[in-house]
Amino acid sequence: MKRKFFYSLMFALATNWAIGQSANESKVWTLEECVNYARENNLTIRNSQLTQVQNQIAVKQSKFARLPNLSAGGGMGKSFGRTIDPVTNSFVSQAFLSGSLSANAGMTVYQGGILNNTIKQNELNLQASAFDLEKAKNDVGLSVATNFLNVLLNREQLENAKYQLQVTATQLDRTKKLVEAGSDPITRQLDLESQLASNEVQVVNAENALGLAILNLKQSMQMPANESLEISVPELEVENVNMTANAPSRIFDIAVENQPEVKSAELGIKSSVLGEKIAKGAFLPTVSLSGSISTSYSDQQRQLIGTQVIDVPAQDIGFVQGSGDRVFTDPRQESVRIFSDSYGLFDQFNDFLGQSVRANLSIPIFSRLNNTSNLQRAKINRQRAEITSQNVKNQLRQAIETAYNNATAGLKSYQASVKRVAALQESFRVAEEQYNVGSANTVDYQVASNNLFAAKTDLVRAKYEYIFRVKILDFYLGNPITLD
Repeated sequence: MKRKFFYSLMFALATNWAIGQSANESKVWTLEECVNYARENNLTIRNSQLTQVQNQIAVKQSKFARLPNLSAGGGMGKSFGRTIDPVTNSFVSQAFLSGSLSANAGMTVYQGGILNNTIKQNELNLQASAFDLEKAKNDVGLSVATNFLNVLLNREQLENAKYQLQVTATQLDRTKKLVEAGSDPITRQLDLESQLASNEVQVVNAENALGLAILNLKQSMQMPANESLEISVPELEVENVNMTANAPSRIFDIAVENQPEVKSAELGIKSSVLGEKIAKGAFLPTVSLSGSISTSYSDQQRQLIGTQVIDVPAQDIGFVQGSGDRVFTDPRQESVRIFSDSYGLFDQFNDFLGQSVRANLSIPIFSRLNNTSNLQRAKINRQRAEITSQNVKNQLRQAIETAYNNATAGLKSYQASVKRVAALQESFRVAEEQYNVGSANTVDYQVASNNLFAAKTDLVRAKYEYIFRVKILDFYLGNPITLD
């Protein structure tokens, strides 16, 4: 029974695993699913997320810097030999136990605006990191979309190569029959066999190109190369992809308002301005408050419990020179303090409790040029932030202008390729008919076939070039990249 149960369990597990494997292999990935998968696994995005968390910590820390700090400490020790009792401040020549407790607090009241400006700067850095994270996600999405469309392109190129191979193979079969019947010379068959071999090479090359395109897509998704990846093939027609009517300058104006890299660069300028204010604040005085509380304990300490009046008799203090008469002090009464035999720990802590409050003013006079150098560096950082912002805008404008020019050229190239394919299809049809009736030689047939194949290849490439550039322009207009 145990063996039977074991086999049944193993069969069930194997079945579930096989079903899971089959489900993974049969999954068809859309562009959106590929982009989401890539964003979940991309290390650059994870690094940007960690940077954002660091900036959140910096904001919290800078806000708490306005609050007082508080520290406390204490100690207990035993001393041997002759030493000073830290509580009684008297010399003792025996072992004694002593201890102390203390607490200190301090608060910056004014520091030239450094605290408030630091909070504002960290908040700007946090906002900038959020835009940097969005930029990282956009870059991953564009990379995946580019490779996704490249897979679609190479799929159509492969289909085109296979169709060309099939046409040649059909024609070869027909020619072989004519050669066997004695209607055609053997040279026509040999020429077609050579053409068939060339078409087979084209198919192999197309398959290799498709495999490389799929590999590039997997790598952009951070997917292992050994995993199966089958993408969804949408119906993409140029007629259904409308190019924006906006001019490049208008697209740029819209992109400046919605692209995260531009917003991040602009926040960088604001952050650098605050950095300059922080550097200037170091030249101003600093006002702070501080306070402390402390107490101590010693096992040699005794508690004063009262006083007692005692009689001090006359004492012999010398004699008068010459007569030799003795000199005595007058008898008197003195007040003597009376101490307890022990002094408890908590009683000492309570009795020796001391407090202090201080107001501190620090005026910078000469910092060995540290403050001046920091201010100069802050000004340079502001200038660099302005240059970076302008550079980001310039790159964005150039990318938009390039995409717009490529989209316009791609549409023209596609329209010309459509006409070219139509003309070459008719030319191939006529050449094929003439070849079949023997009025055209093999060279004419091969030239017409190869021209048609090249034209279809150019048509597919122009189609996807145009579609991709239009999608890029839509992205700059603030629209997500989709193939719907």
